Amino acid sequence: MGDIVYLRIIGEKQGDISSGCGTYASVGNRWQVGHEDEIFAFALTNAITSTGKGVNLQGLQFCKPH
Repeated sequence: MGDIVYLRIIGEKQGDISSGCGTYASVGNRWQVGHEDEIFAFALTNAITSTGKGVNLQGLQFCKPH
């Protein structure tokens, strides 16, 4: 069984995108003290591939509960 991943997303222009995502009002009885401004994710994946001249960073993907 995996652990829950807590993400905090801060945009350069938007600011704190994940603000309030983990509050009781947002997720009900799933909220956790200290994680009120974070997003719950069940899976987090990313990849790095070699190009022969360096690395290519692939997109970050996460799966969150419904």
